Amino acid sequence: MVKILLIQPSEFKILNEKKVDNAASMPIGLIYIGSYLKNNGHHVKILDRNLYPSNELLKNILKAGYDFVGISTFTSQMLHDALEVSKITKENSNSIVIWGGLHPTIMPKQTLENPYIDHVVKGEGEEIIVEMAKLYEEGKSLKKIKGIDLNPLGNPPDINKMPIPDYDLIETKKYNNFFISTSRGCPYKCTFCYNSSGCDIVKPYRNLTYENSVKLIEYLATKYKKRTFTIIDDNFPSDREKIKKMSFELKKMGLKFDALSRANYCDLETLSYMKKAGCWQVQIGVESGSQRILNFIKKGTSVEMNANAIKNCKKVGIVVHTAFMLGLPTETIEEIKMTLNFIKKTKPDLGGAGIFQPLPKTKLWDYCIEKKLIKEPQSVEEWANAYPPIFNQVKMKVNSISEKTIMHYYREMNKEINKRRYLKKIILYAKNGRIPDYRRVLSSIKQLIGIN
Repeated sequence: MVKILLIQPSEFKILNEKKVDNAASMPIGLIYIGSYLKNNGHHVKILDRNLYPSNELLKNILKAGYDFVGISTFTSQMLHDALEVSKITKENSNSIVIWGGLHPTIMPKQTLENPYIDHVVKGEGEEIIVEMAKLYEEGKSLKKIKGIDLNPLGNPPDINKMPIPDYDLIETKKYNNFFISTSRGCPYKCTFCYNSSGCDIVKPYRNLTYENSVKLIEYLATKYKKRTFTIIDDNFPSDREKIKKMSFELKKMGLKFDALSRANYCDLETLSYMKKAGCWQVQIGVESGSQRILNFIKKGTSVEMNANAIKNCKKVGIVVHTAFMLGLPTETIEEIKMTLNFIKKTKPDLGGAGIFQPLPKTKLWDYCIEKKLIKEPQSVEEWANAYPPIFNQVKMKVNSISEKTIMHYYREMNKEINKRRYLKKIILYAKNGRIPDYRRVLSSIKQLIGIN
């Protein structure tokens, strides 16, 4: 048996260990990794630094003598805390430090140059980490395992053969939301996204079968007594036949959930089945009110399609939560105004706008590098400093519009989306069994009155 500590770093750089500034998101990736390890006979503990940021607590936990310390991270300010955790681990234990997640998958060589990191796991790590633990237990070398360090990736795991994730590895009551996953990847080619089929680092889109999806939801809802949850699939309604079948089963359970979708799946028939299944909110990535920009980022939608999606959600009684971007390469002030006008015209129930920041190794990142709009960071520390905490600042400017103008329209969009809707949001959440985290409510109110 190998002892493994899995750590979710803080999503923001921790300035005060006694205070966490964001509502923690359930570390679903680590739950799957931990469940796979546990199912293979290993001892696993998960530490979420968004809940427990104390460095002294981490040092005390390390005294238990873990063989591996696995840290999951993506390209953001989270890297600050991932580095801090790695340093503390190396200075206070003999554990092997392993990084997994999007950033080390994309930048394995540069990540391994850091003296506090021993190995990286690339891609989906369940089978890789189990093989690492097995070979370590047998006293064998880890060097030839597919998917670690600079080795080529192997085949992705069959998600329909995975064990049901063990949420006992975390304190579920500490989280404001309960995440469930019924697919991986995305069949679309948005150039700004890691998870699209247009990005070279991801594996093919895969879906749990209808039977396995229902079995998973029913099991988790029963065991953890959850009546509300979030389906975190990038495009939950992408398999319309599956949604149709699931709606009859989920209706019997009397559950409520929110999910992510695309505008092209928000036809009245599909939304009606989702409503029947218990879906109360759909989040749609609208991105822009300019058709040229939608085409530029290869979104695969149209302005009209997005408007109809919002209209259809309202018609069937599903709350529509929309996401927008501004400050994209080649975007003009007129096109930003088109997005603002789209928001005013369609009046989505909830949502927000974010300032575009290119993510490494996506197609838009490559475009920005080619056009010399940005320079690539040369260390993990530089990557950590390159991004704002919640895409509310202009950190990497990639077009000719002034920062002052971008910030002006950023504020205008968010005010318009959320105008007179904060009380409505609280009522909607409470009506559907959800209590919005007070920190997010305060943050939203501050944003509305212009305090950031």
